[in-house]
Amino acid sequence: MAKQVKMENVDRISGLHDSILIHILSFLSAKQVIRTSILSTRWRYLFALLPNLHFDFEGDLWRRGYTSYRHIDIYSYASLVDKMLITHNMTNIDKFRLKCRTMIDPDRFHAWISAAVHRGVKHLDLNISPGKFTTRPAVLFTCRTLVTLKLCMEFDFVLDVPKGAHFPNLKTIHLEEVNFSNDDSVKSLLSGCTSLEDLVIEKFLMSNISNFNISHPFLKRLTLLYTYQSDYGWITIDAPNLVYLEYDDELVAGYSLQNLQSLVKADIDISNSLQVDGSTFFRGICNVRSLILSDTSLELLLSCAPLPVFPNLVKLKIHCSNDLRPYYDQWEKGLETLLSSLPELEKLEFNQEALISLPEKAPSSLLSKLKSIKISDFTDERDCIGKAKYFLKNGRALEKLTIRTALRYSGERKSKISKVLSASPWESKHLCIFIF
Repeated sequence: MAKQVKMENVDRISGLHDSILIHILSFLSAKQVIRTSILSTRWRYLFALLPNLHFDFEGDLWRRGYTSYRHIDIYSYASLVDKMLITHNMTNIDKFRLKCRTMIDPDRFHAWISAAVHRGVKHLDLNISPGKFTTRPAVLFTCRTLVTLKLCMEFDFVLDVPKGAHFPNLKTIHLEEVNFSNDDSVKSLLSGCTSLEDLVIEKFLMSNISNFNISHPFLKRLTLLYTYQSDYGWITIDAPNLVYLEYDDELVAGYSLQNLQSLVKADIDISNSLQVDGSTFFRGICNVRSLILSDTSLELLLSCAPLPVFPNLVKLKIHCSNDLRPYYDQWEKGLETLLSSLPELEKLEFNQEALISLPEKAPSSLLSKLKSIKISDFTDERDCIGKAKYFLKNGRALEKLTIRTALRYSGERKSKISKVLSASPWESKHLCIFIF
């Protein structure tokens, strides 16, 4: 008979190393973390060693079952933040995230930011109401340890960056609904970030800015989304190490794009309500190797005279929508000229709407080098099938044709498309066809 072993009540978890227990605590909410302090003396101050602190006032109170926030609930949660952030400041903070749109005393809020700064925070993410944040939060501009900074405010918040602000380790800035007081404030921020590599500016009001000057010797990635510009706005970009540009916005009155010879990829979705000539913008990014264009961006590009040349472009992606379909016939000649002027193009990607706008016969100079074609939202319409067959027949260098059919296409319809294209003659000896 097997001998039975009596198991004693042993607290094996408390015997684990601090680093393991802290890792376990990192999966709990702030409220749950605090509750662990009453388990035993071993757990009493472990919460103070957490390197990552995330406080979401509205989210955490909602998850606790509150459909409306009483003053006592907010005060209780704020006291919890005090305890974790200020009362027991035993270790440095790696990440500090705070989302708070409720009514908190500004002095208390500043105390939290000061505590994070004094504890050497590296990654700071604030999603708050501007009433809690003065236009010049002095303590923030003394933080030498910051590596990433994300501020999400509201449109009436104006950031006034003082001269001499210095963030020697700051590599990533993400500003959403944050406005600058003037041109000098933008200059002070960028010049103070000597290690900046990634800049995202979203929902930015240019009313206080005459020339939005983004000049930085080490900037690698720049994203500009949905800025709200004045009719006289001007954008300057001078970034010799920039490799990625995403620009989703209205065209402004003027551009000065300088030293973008390192640009590898650009994702452009611009509209032109001001009826401004886009030639300067596209000439500024002409060294790019991979280019994504929306239909409005393509329309703007094709309207440029003379048409900008992209001598290094290897990959082109065009995405069109139904909104501009009536104008596609007008683009055919311009598209033919554009595609003929891309001597290095190897990869072409577009959806069915863009396929319709392509010229009936693609330029032979394009087909002689094109290696990969990808078509999305593909249908079995005669025009689509016909142009796909043309690519197969004349694509001497074509190695890969990828077709993603329209949504809800049955396996049977996909099979028919596959059979039709497979039965078509093709020029390339190394071609693979993929249909999804």
